[in-house]
Amino acid sequence: MDNTYRPSLTVRARRAVVLASAMLLLTGCIGQAPSPSSTYTDESGQTVVADWMDYPAHAGTDGDVLLDAPDQTQLEQPARELIEQIRTAVEKESGIALSPSEPEQSWFDADDWYPHTGNGYGGDSMLITVNCCELQSDDVPPRARWGDLIVAANRAAVDAGLGSFVLDRDAMGSEYRDKYCNRPGGECWSVSATVYDGYQWVYLTIQDASLDPSGNAAKEAEDVGWPTASIAIGYGATVVRAGESAAYAQAMEPFLGLERPDGTTSD
Repeated sequence: MDNTYRPSLTVRARRAVVLASAMLLLTGCIGQAPSPSSTYTDESGQTVVADWMDYPAHAGTDGDVLLDAPDQTQLEQPARELIEQIRTAVEKESGIALSPSEPEQSWFDADDWYPHTGNGYGGDSMLITVNCCELQSDDVPPRARWGDLIVAANRAAVDAGLGSFVLDRDAMGSEYRDKYCNRPGGECWSVSATVYDGYQWVYLTIQDASLDPSGNAAKEAEDVGWPTASIAIGYGATVVRAGESAAYAQAMEPFLGLERPDGTTSD
């Protein structure tokens, strides 16, 4: 990885936890166990036994949502438009330009895609995840304006149909607040939020390591040569793999509307 600024390793680690939850990478117990099944009577009066090993999505994914979502080949254009809407809102509110960590033309290249190796029940998955499109600044607005910046980004996300950002300090509880909100009055020197609509997500981080009263964040930034302060946004999504939409829809039929059991494998 180059020396382009990225949020601190700890910030990135907790973000990975949030995004892993959204991306459904791990549910249930580690190891192999028999796949669960659901039995119900369909509209024609027939008894249906749905073996979750045949579920085409993932144990942590609402497969119904993906039926109406773009697939891998359809995702890039609307995703770029979404990123640009949020970028424009952030730049306008902050007065600070965001620059791509990687060339924008390389976004959604093959290296950004990660096929799912299993469905969490011992079967195969038709899903694939993309992580890309990170934009960053080398400065932040005054701390008193961070709330307005989050409101502007949230308005753009809602207007785009994505939904509302959820602050990590609310989602992750005391562990987050103890480390990142240790300023007088519980003020945070790093504020992160994520918005997720069921298949795609955007994260936003605003941080100024110089505001950490412990001095640890500023030292970390200096040690690795990162700017002390930055705004960062990035994008990810989990969708049906290219060319598999019809097969996915057919495979989903027995599972439509069912409550997903806990996963039985760690894939």
